[in-house]
Amino acid sequence: MSGAWIDLSGQVAAVTGGAAGIGRATVLALAQVGARVIVLDRDFAGAQAVAGQVGGSARALDVGDEAQWREVGEWIEAEFGRLDILVNSAGVALKDSVGDSSLDTYRTTFSVNVEGSLLGMGMALPLMQRQGKGAIVNLSSSASLRGNTLMASYGASKAAIAHFTRSAAIQNLRAGHDIRINAVHPGIIETTMADDLCRIYDKIGSPDAVRAAVSVGRTGRPEEVADLIVFLASDRASYIAGTSIVIDRAANA
Repeated sequence: MSGAWIDLSGQVAAVTGGAAGIGRATVLALAQVGARVIVLDRDFAGAQAVAGQVGGSARALDVGDEAQWREVGEWIEAEFGRLDILVNSAGVALKDSVGDSSLDTYRTTFSVNVEGSLLGMGMALPLMQRQGKGAIVNLSSSASLRGNTLMASYGASKAAIAHFTRSAAIQNLRAGHDIRINAVHPGIIETTMADDLCRIYDKIGSPDAVRAAVSVGRTGRPEEVADLIVFLASDRASYIAGTSIVIDRAANA
């Protein structure tokens, strides 16, 4: 992505799940266009490594822990004095089906995917409201757009993220806050989480076989999702809010 087209110099961005996958690619892409990036991840060593690549900052965070979010928010305010961009990228995918799974599976999935995004928005919004502007991008999934017999709670959690995104966007815009909140729905992207998702479909075969079965031509790259996220976080997308954008060439296949 060209830095001449998008310039985030002087802006502070935080990315959950920033140690790997789409989160890591987003950290690198945001830094490339000038943002000061905070890498948030349960894997603190991994977060530090990614932050070191871009001259950013790292902080350990379990996104399902409200107290940790509160501490992160206080730290961001004390350390940077502002937060311009939040990307809620952290997520988990566990094998389950409706009526044939433990409640713990649903609770774990929703704690990370849904509550993690809600708590992230709860941390970021007061900071953004005080400064009068901000952008939040939540990671949903194309799995939220179709029924799934082996990942029911994952798809449901990602659908919930899309709904909360729309609700939060409308609420803030109607209150007069120039804060844009959007969601992106990636398909099968080349990440370790995608490998985990593919292994869930053990009846189909290897991750490579699953990718071939669900993709059209090829799977996506983390950088392709990151580029969309950076665009949505920038002023180039100033008239886009409360929407869900699918980034999956196989979504309608």
